[in-house]
Amino acid sequence: MLAALAPLLGAALLPLLAPARWRWSWAAASAVAAFSSAMVVGALASEPGAGVGKVAAWVPSLGLNLTLFTDGLSLFFALLIAGIGLLVFIYAGAYLGEEESGTRFFAYMLLFMGSMLGVVLAANLIVLFVFWEMTSVSSFLLIGFWHRHERSRQGALKALLVTATGGLAMLVGFVLVGVACSSFEIVEIIAARDELFASPWALVAAGLVMAGIVTKSAQVPFHLWLPSAMEAPTPVSAYLHAATMVKAGLYLTARLGPLFATAAMVWAGVLALRQRDLKALLALSTVSQLGLILAMLAPAHAAATAAGLLHTLNHAAFKGALFLLVGIIEHQAHSRDIERLPRLAASMPLSFTLLCLAAASMAGVPPFGGFVSKELFLSQALELGPLVTVAAVAGSALTAGYCFVLIRALWSGGRDSAGQAAPAEASAGLLWVPALLVGLAVALGPLAAPLSTGLIERSLAGLGQGATLPVELSLTHAIGHSPAALAMSAVALAGGLAVMVWWARRRPLAVPQLLSDRCYNQASEALERWSAATTRAYMSGLLWRYAAFILAVPVLGVAVTLVVAGGLVWPAAAPSAAPGPAALAAGATAVVAVLAACRARTRLAAIIALGTSGFALALMFGLLGAPDLALTQILVETVSMVLFLAAFVFLPPYQPQGTRVVRPLHLSLSLAFGFGAAALVYVARAARTTDSIADYFLRNSLTEAGGRNVVNVILVDFRGLDTLGEISVLGIAALACVGLVRLTSGRLSR
Repeated sequence: MLAALAPLLGAALLPLLAPARWRWSWAAASAVAAFSSAMVVGALASEPGAGVGKVAAWVPSLGLNLTLFTDGLSLFFALLIAGIGLLVFIYAGAYLGEEESGTRFFAYMLLFMGSMLGVVLAANLIVLFVFWEMTSVSSFLLIGFWHRHERSRQGALKALLVTATGGLAMLVGFVLVGVACSSFEIVEIIAARDELFASPWALVAAGLVMAGIVTKSAQVPFHLWLPSAMEAPTPVSAYLHAATMVKAGLYLTARLGPLFATAAMVWAGVLALRQRDLKALLALSTVSQLGLILAMLAPAHAAATAAGLLHTLNHAAFKGALFLLVGIIEHQAHSRDIERLPRLAASMPLSFTLLCLAAASMAGVPPFGGFVSKELFLSQALELGPLVTVAAVAGSALTAGYCFVLIRALWSGGRDSAGQAAPAEASAGLLWVPALLVGLAVALGPLAAPLSTGLIERSLAGLGQGATLPVELSLTHAIGHSPAALAMSAVALAGGLAVMVWWARRRPLAVPQLLSDRCYNQASEALERWSAATTRAYMSGLLWRYAAFILAVPVLGVAVTLVVAGGLVWPAAAPSAAPGPAALAAGATAVVAVLAACRARTRLAAIIALGTSGFALALMFGLLGAPDLALTQILVETVSMVLFLAAFVFLPPYQPQGTRVVRPLHLSLSLAFGFGAAALVYVARAARTTDSIADYFLRNSLTEAGGRNVVNVILVDFRGLDTLGEISVLGIAALACVGLVRLTSGRLSR
């Protein structure tokens, strides 16, 4: 629990603790990330088994509690989030400069880390959704961190719209799941899966939740936000792709795997080959790799889940390293364009070597970690039929293809690189973090079993898929267990080499705008046009039109309600005794004053008439036994008259119309609102079925609040917060009046 709460608390306190020097912010944020990582490692080192902890009661009336739990799967993803996050924080200290608002950056990063940890540790669907949306908000802030750039703002907005729209669909799905299972607790939902499957809403709920998963995981056709997110600083891009944002959908697919199935891989690989921007190529490769992982996690089969989790671990290592290395290349060469980069093998040998190793792991070249998990994936594809097998080989070939393209392009240099100065090798402060990740990507090949078996066994146990691995996670097993899968891997690597040769001959490739991008742009433009037209329709500058909208909404709302309810039930008798002559006279005075305000020829006459109406109502309240309400009405009318008199000084001279025209629509709307409100009050007062609450106040004012004046006790104790709000409104209005009087007095003196 502390692992998730510490980054959120750090994000809130960081601007206060280190507002001046960004190095202090970096050190404090890194310390928080290290603390969260240590907490996760400590939980992993403890005895296996899921633990559920209740942090606080959230909405007790609905049975919603802020609960977090730890099992093998949640700790597996928490380790990726916290561990990769710590490395990214350390890398960012060497990558970013002092001019880049370090305090704000690290506060956003901590908020994002805490939100992601909350997603994977939440034991309640509604709590999970809250953290899920917090990741959308924090990623919006990070992607748009360089908010002075138009492309950064557009990328942040696109990511927020796509992921938040999917999140709303997911919320509806969660509600349907919770209703069907009579609980929002994930453990209870998994145990009650039979009741969920029997529900007529099961398919709808699965589709809605999957909508949230595929949008957050940037799956086709909702992948359009991911390339645009590359406008974020490189540490953000590495964190989003390696361990956090796009992994949220993978976690939820694994957690709720019995409900869903999906796969998307090949098309993203094709798109990756058409990119000149290194970060865009890696971004689309993430879409392809996530499609592969989703295909393994969705069936909820133990062997496939083990392969998917192993590839998730591999992907975190090699993709995090690749993004950090691309950031180093941009930092040193001041470009990410493949065609403009000079030959880096000689000028940046360490960076180039590390990039080659990471790319080879992603391509599935033996003996690296990516080869082991890819072999397991291909063996699972063989069991699903020839169509899936062909798609798996094609996707693997495209993956190897864009990895080989990346290596070849940086080895030979771009076609437009003539005259470009050779960049210098990066410092050790920038290189050691990606080198550590590359070392992990390499070690997950020959050392896959000791490094991953314990983590994945605990994850399978948390999912109820068994406590032991159904397959061996080792390099020797990957090579020898299935000759057919090994042959498929060889075909994929050969296909990748062919793709590289084809790419080299067809360069430069045209990069058309994605269909999803075109649809998004057209929809955005249409929405802007509709919004502008709607705004022009009601923001006309005419006060009567604004008042008409305000009155029409409640009138239409009440009318629709009455039609659905079958009409208004009138009471058989009057609710109370008829008012006395004095109260009737006060009411008549208020009505006459309102009519006089409508016929007034000057602003002063209108103000006096409105004030007369308000004071007459105050008198009527007092005569009917509501002195507190009468006093409030007097105060409001006094302040309002002063405000009107002060404001009208700044208005242009009043131009009375020669002939007053009665507008039937305006008259009808006014009468409907007035008589409708009066009728509702009358019926509500006369239709009382229980004793008045006045008896409760009379009995308890002295014993509960220690006061004999019942009205004072109600205002100060029983309705204390309401009274505080009224006092605040009056105070603000009084301050506004004072300001206007001062402005008016200065203007009048001139």
